[in-house]
Parts: sequence; C-alpha cells; structure tokens
Amino acid sequence: MVLLDSAANGNGNGNGNDNGDGHGEVDGHRDPIGTASETVRFAWRPAGPGPQTAVRVVVVDGSETVWDSGRIATDRPWLRSPRGLRFAPWHRLAWEARIESGTTVDTARGTFTPAPDAADDWSGAEWVTASPAVPAGDPASPRERSVDGSLAAPLLSRVVPAGAPVVRALLAVAAGGHVDVRVDDALATDEVLSPTTTHWDRRVQVVLHDLTAALADGTAHDLELELGRGFFGMTNANVWAWERAPWHAEPRVRAVLRLERADGGVQVIRTGGDWGARRGTILLDDLYGGEVHDLRRRRGRPLAEPAVPATVVTGPAGRLQARLEQPIRVVEELAPTAVVEAAPGEWVVTFPRVVAGWVRLRLPAGSPGATVRVRYGERLRADGLPNADDEKHYFEDGFQTDEVTLDEDAVVWEPRFSYKGFRHMQLSGWPGAPSAADVTACVVRTDAARTGTFTVDDDLLQWIHDATMHTVENNLHGYPTDTPKYEKNGWTGDAAVGADMFLTNVDTAGVLTKWVEDLAETVVPGHPPALIAPNAGVFGVDTRAPVWHAALVTVPWDLYRHTGDPTVLERHVDTIEGYARFELSRSPGGIADTILGDWVAPGTDPGGGNPPEDSRVPATAFLVRILDTVARIDEVLGRDASWAVSAAAEVRAAFAREFVVDGVVRGPRDAGFRQSHQVLALAFDVVEEPSLRASIAAGLAADVRARGDHLDTGAIGTKWLLPVLTDAGYGDLALAVARQTTAPSWGAWRGAGATSTFEHWDLAARSHGHFFLGTVDDWLTGYVAGIRLVEPGWRRFTVAPAVCGPVGSASCSVATPYGRAGVRWHLLRGAGDLRGAGDLRGAGDLGGAVELEVTVPPGTTADVRLPSGRTETLGAGTHTLR
Repeated sequence: MVLLDSAANGNGNGNGNDNGDGHGEVDGHRDPIGTASETVRFAWRPAGPGPQTAVRVVVVDGSETVWDSGRIATDRPWLRSPRGLRFAPWHRLAWEARIESGTTVDTARGTFTPAPDAADDWSGAEWVTASPAVPAGDPASPRERSVDGSLAAPLLSRVVPAGAPVVRALLAVAAGGHVDVRVDDALATDEVLSPTTTHWDRRVQVVLHDLTAALADGTAHDLELELGRGFFGMTNANVWAWERAPWHAEPRVRAVLRLERADGGVQVIRTGGDWGARRGTILLDDLYGGEVHDLRRRRGRPLAEPAVPATVVTGPAGRLQARLEQPIRVVEELAPTAVVEAAPGEWVVTFPRVVAGWVRLRLPAGSPGATVRVRYGERLRADGLPNADDEKHYFEDGFQTDEVTLDEDAVVWEPRFSYKGFRHMQLSGWPGAPSAADVTACVVRTDAARTGTFTVDDDLLQWIHDATMHTVENNLHGYPTDTPKYEKNGWTGDAAVGADMFLTNVDTAGVLTKWVEDLAETVVPGHPPALIAPNAGVFGVDTRAPVWHAALVTVPWDLYRHTGDPTVLERHVDTIEGYARFELSRSPGGIADTILGDWVAPGTDPGGGNPPEDSRVPATAFLVRILDTVARIDEVLGRDASWAVSAAAEVRAAFAREFVVDGVVRGPRDAGFRQSHQVLALAFDVVEEPSLRASIAAGLAADVRARGDHLDTGAIGTKWLLPVLTDAGYGDLALAVARQTTAPSWGAWRGAGATSTFEHWDLAARSHGHFFLGTVDDWLTGYVAGIRLVEPGWRRFTVAPAVCGPVGSASCSVATPYGRAGVRWHLLRGAGDLRGAGDLRGAGDLGGAVELEVTVPPGTTADVRLPSGRTETLGAGTHTLR
C-alpha cells in the first residue's frame, strides 16, 4: 500500500539502512508483533547524503488513516507517536515515513501489531492454573516432592474448534512465571523462558505470539500452555529470597487467542474454568537447581494424568506492559569437542566455549525407567568432573542439575524452564555409551543481535574483545545478569560499568530500557534503589552503596547518549533526581560511603570482596558523578540543574580536602596506594586542576610500572584505567597492561584456556561468566580502534586511534541511529619502524605513516585526529586520510 505520495522519491531504498531495503523499525524491531499501543517509536535511516531536515509519518489500519504526524522539521531519525494516542491492539498497522534531506526525499515503511496492554483488552479472560497438590507447610524439600508429581509444571489446554481457514491467529499471554505454547503437542513458537522476569506485583509483561502457521488449515487443534516457575513460584530457598517474594505463588497464566478466519469472522478464545488442566512430564523446574522430567508421563502414556477443569485464581497485581526487549531464544547450537568417560558410567562432555543455556539429548530407546542425570559446570575439578558445586551454599535444594527418566521410545529431549552456565557437562545413567551426536549445547539468551564490530591485528587484544562479547551475551536474559551459573541477578554495579560496552556492541537498548524500569520500581521515596533488579524485596534493599546505586542515574544517561532518545530520562527523572538528593543528604560534609567498592580487585577473595581501601573515596567520587549526570539530565529536559551543579562543586571540594594529599588520591583508611582511587578522580573529573591531574596520572603510571606493568583494579576501576592512562599520555603503558600475560591480567585468563571473562583476576575465580572485568572493551573500541561518541545519538563522534607499540591495524564499526559509523586504520608499508615507539599521538608529524578509512553516516559529523596531530572534520560519506 502506498501511504504517501512518493513521486519525488528515488528508488525508495536510499535511506542508509544496513539492509538497504527501505524498511524502518518500530520500537527497535522490524515489523514487530506485540509492541506497546501508545508512544510508539518509529525509526529509519536518513536519506542522505546531507542531514535530514523534515519527516512525516502516517499510520493506517486497512484503508483508514489512524495517525498523520504532518510535516515536522527535525533532524532526528525517529519520531514517537503523541501521548494520548492509542493504536488498536491486535491490528496489523502499516506505516510510512517520508524523509526529507535537502532536495532528496525518501521513504521508510513497515508494519506493526500492538499488544493488548490495557486492562479492558482482557475482559472475560481469567487467570488459571492447575490445582496445587502440595499441602501448606509440607516439610519435604522440592527434590523430595518431585518424585510424586506434586510440583509438576501445569499444563492448561483448550480445543480450538474447527471452522473456516485461519488467516491470522494471535495469542496474547500474560503469566506469573514462564509459558511454553504448544499446538497438537508441538512447540508453536521459538521463544523460551517467556515472558521474562518482572516485579509481578508492579508490572506484568504481555507477549503476543503469531500462531497463524499452526492453525491456518481451520481444523480443530489442541492448544496447550505449559507453565514454568521462574522467579515467580521458586521453591528452592536461596540467599536472594526469591521464594519469599511478595508475588510468590504457583505459576499461572491469562491468555486470549484471536482468530481471523477466511470468511471474515473473528473468534476469540479466553482462558477460564472451561480450560483443561493437568500436570505433565516436568516434575520440577527451578531456575537455579535445574529440572526433573519423567517421559513416562507424556500424553498417551500409562503415567499421564487426566485433565481436570482449570482452577481460576487471582493474578499478579502489576499493570500490563508490552514487552520492551527481544525474546529469549535458542540462538545457537554447539557440537561437543570431546566426550570422555572420566569414571565408570560418568561421561564428561566438553563444548568449544562457556555458554548459557542447556543441553539437548538424543535419548536412546529400550530403557524405560532409566534415569539420566546431567550436571553442568564452567570448569573441571581436579577429579576431571565438571564443577557443578554450590560452593557458597546459596541454595537449599539443588544446583545446575537436570534429570530425565526415559520411556521405551527414542526421544530428543531438552529442559524448558531453567538455564545454566557451563562449558562441561557430566552424564550419569546413560544406557551404554553416548556419542558426540547424542549431545548438543543450546545457547539460550535474549536474541539481541551483535551490532558492533571490532578487529585488531594483535591476537590477545582480539581475544579480549571476543571473550568479553561472549560473556556479555551469556548474561542477557531479559536484563543484564551477573553470571548465568550462580546468580542470574541484575546487579546494578555490573550494569552501570557495562552499559556503554553493551550499547556499542549489541542491540541492547530495549534490554536496558526494560531493566531501568525494573530498577526504578525498587525505589521507595527517601530510600536508595536495590542492589539487584528485579528484586524479591528482601535482599540488597535500603543499603548504602552509591557506587552500585549510581546505575539508576548513569544507565538511563548512557541510553540517551547512545540513542539520542530522551524518553527514558523523561519517564524516570523524578526518581533519578530524588535518589541523588537522598544520597547527598546522607553524605555529611559531602563525603559519601559505600558497602561495595572496587569489588574483586587483585588480592581479594576469589569469590568476591572489597580491597583494603577507604570506601569513602570511591563513594564520594561516584557521588560527584551522580550529581554531574543529574545536572546534564536536567539540562536536557529543561529543568533546573543549578542545585546539582552547586552540590557537585561542594562535593568536589570536600573530596579534595579529605582525599587529595601531595598529588595523590588516598583515604586515611587505605592500606597502600590504590590505583582505582586515582582513576576515578581523573575519569569523573573530580579533580579538575590540570597540574594536579598530571601529578595524579604520573603517580598512577608509576604504580603500574612498579607492579611490572600490571593493573591493581577491580570491577569499578578497570573500566576507566586504560582510557585514563592513554588520555594522560601513557598510551604505551596502557597497551602493556592490556597485553600482559601474567596475573593479574586478561592474558593470564587466556593462557589458562579461558573462553570468557572471569569474575576475579585470580584463576580460582568462582564464576567464569562475568563481564565487569571485560569493560576494557571500551578502550579497545574507543582508543585502539579510536571511535568515541561525542554528542547524543552519535550525531558527532571522534576518530582518534592511539597508535601504539606492536599494533599495526584495527577497525571498529557502530550501528548508530543514523546508520553505520566506522573506522579502519593501518600502518602503511615502510612505517614498521614506528612500531614499539609508544604512544605516537603528538610525537611529531608522521606524514603518511597511518592510513584511516572513516565512515560517517548521513546527518552526523566526525572529528578525526591523526597520530601526526593533524585534525579533520568530516561529513557524511566514506573518507580515506593519511
């Protein structure tokens, strides 16, 4: 359908999309099903080559225009529908943007289907589950109860009646827990662990599934919804108290199926007491502990339960919200690299790298009643078996273990409602000997695309980037987590240091937007945010940890910086500002304190801990950062920022009085020189006087050299260490730290065979799946390749490679709202003698020693600084400079 007069358009696909087909995005997705129904974001790529000057967006429902923005003068490559306009849920709406760039006019178009995200959309649909089979107060553990099926996953079912062929079938699901959708006993969607975790007493996620292919023929079909516990109905007691959450109950679901038939009829089926309910093969599911399955309980088998009427129950109290982030899926499958019998009947299967997910087994026939057990670990113990141990005693009932009891048939089996962190798995009870073909690792995570690229001609630096990206992706499960093996929690400090890296490399704006919502919901006026989000309301609440709490301020700001969209700031500014005022109020004399500082610095316990530092130093530095960021947010939104500017100045002065002595940042409680204290003072501009900054940087460099070119920073200082050194003129030293191969270093991990980044510099680190020590990736993309964001949305960026030492070439590209920005540089033939010369920026005119290729998207500007010191300002296009 042509929505706008496109006679002036060229070929209709010159808008600079990476796919080059003129397709736009709605809320970050192409032709999405299940968007929000209000304040919808339409995005495109500018037509170019000049900056965009105006746009007009039209949305139609069939032949009816439901919104016409009119011509709007703007250079933003996106537009939101106005507040108060609600698009009709269930309807496939078409949209088109007419984009003006000087004399060039182009179009972007697409479709979207809003989710039923208002209470009235669900009229007549009831919350249902299977009746609980466990008496209140039963003292038996979940694993003990699993054998009788009393905790088995509920299966809710309904026959979809025969009728005219189905031209569109949409199923809306809201759940306490997770839901697998089946039609005729076969999975009908590729989503897993869906919907994702929220604070169910505050917000219930709505997911819309397209079942058209499964129901198209118009014959009768069995529709089944199998429910998993997730963090909603957890039974395994744990230190984060998920089993005590205010919403805790048996899993439940509310669903509406809408069928559009070929004869023009519309049929709606809603959950209620007329649905059937039974409990199937999943006897127990636990996000931390694993799952217990009995295949003899499959439909048609002797142990299968008959269906009874579903139980109508009260649903979670939270408001409905359409899903903001991409779904979780099996995104990759890996074959084993080894299958070894480590002990009689104990088989160890190894995969190419550490992953998050589960294994798929090809179970043999002929062994009914045999039970196969799978234990998962990231590393091998001294006895050659995977480390599936709960060393910290976090859980009362099981950890990283699946069990499946076979029936007589050969079956392909995999878990459904729990994921694990692992590289190795242990098979016990397998009939005979398993082969590599019997086992597949399923990589399970939020299906967020890798949008950035980075290459370098140094193997170790490339390994650091690749291992970090694998670790980042392993920790995406509806929100950023801190380890897929142990915690699966959204720790604030981790997200705060990782957000830049996430947004530069992976399509995570939706994930982080959802997580900011999670975090903001933990805030009670006059109190700080929780340490983890989502949160059961028990662990990490009402603490004093501004180094971690700062995420409430900095992650929304990072989202704005990378996307140019202030919506998240607008939504949460009152909560953000309220927290900043609260933190300031409990910092007497401008000096803050924290229970969490530069976590896991070298020398701390491999399982985690603070270094011997004066915790007031990082806390006060972060208070400055919080106040500075709030001031910037207020300025963007047109609010009064003067209070934050004034408060930041007072805290800076207090920091200088208390912690800056003879050109060194130190606290009275420090046990020796702390690299991170120097780093934070410089990175956050806590110390602004140039000569004092130079003195602090010199002291930092001297300490790094005194340690044999080793870092001494933890989760907080590591992110900014190498950028601070490079900016201060110590690029050669920064590179030496990055390329170090003895502990503490990234190279030491690599030398030990790591495929991911660890939780601690010590090789005995608890977790091999933490990204926070991999935030050096910011330096790799921003300094080694040399591309750094300057203005929000990448409207202006800097290209300034720090050409150092043995690195002879590097490249990086970033998917910006305007199109792909990138840099590729290499030393030219004959410039080899420059290698090893240290930081070459400002070292004299190198003439044509370095060649750069810079890609600048339409509507943006790049400020390029060559190693010779020459500068250029570039507009849209691909440019080569020497």
